[in-house]
This record gives sequence, C-alpha cells and structure tokens, in this order.
Amino acid sequence: MTNQFLSALVCVSALVAPVALSAPAFANNGPDRESVELVAPEYPRGAERRGIEGSVRIAYSIDADGNVVNAQVVEASPEGVFDRAALAAIENWRYAPAAGQTDGHSRELEFRLGE
Repeated sequence: MTNQFLSALVCVSALVAPVALSAPAFANNGPDRESVELVAPEYPRGAERRGIEGSVRIAYSIDADGNVVNAQVVEASPEGVFDRAALAAIENWRYAPAAGQTDGHSRELEFRLGE
C-alpha cells in the first residue's frame, strides 16, 4: 500500500451495500467470479490537495483468464476527477479463470479523505 492510500480512506462499495476498505476486500456486484487480486485505487494528488471527495461507478467484464476487460465509467461525481484512478485500479484486478467471459460486473469506488 502507498502512503497516499494510508492517508486517505477509500471506500469501495457494491451498488447496494457499502463496504469500508481497510485492506483489499471487495464485494462483487454481478456474476460470481472468485477474486484473486483486488488493488485499491490511488487517491489523485490534485484532488487530495484540494480536499475533493467523490465516487466513480465502473461497469466491466471479466475474460476467461480472469482479466478485467471493457471497463468503462458509467457515473462519476465530480466528473473527470477520479475516473482515471478508478479505471486504472479495476483494470489491474484479477479473478479466477472460468469457462468463458462473464459480463455485467460493476463497482462503485468512493474516494473519501481520512480524518
């Protein structure tokens, strides 16, 4: 984990029930796929300096090898501030291999500054 991550509280939530993040432990919203590696996003320095908080909802698929594919921002608040950090994190997540690609996964990543 980076110092930036330790200085900021990043909450990751499924679309229904929020889960506070203290270690990479994420709930999935979509078809069941066992997670292998889920990395927390880095808080953008500019947003941290300016005290900006927000969230990004990402929709994605997981290919047969367990790689995230077709990730796209479907909602962001504020727009354009956390999009890149959220996409970079999710695109590096890995899942257990499966017989084929699974679609319909989504995550909402909330960026909150620690106290």
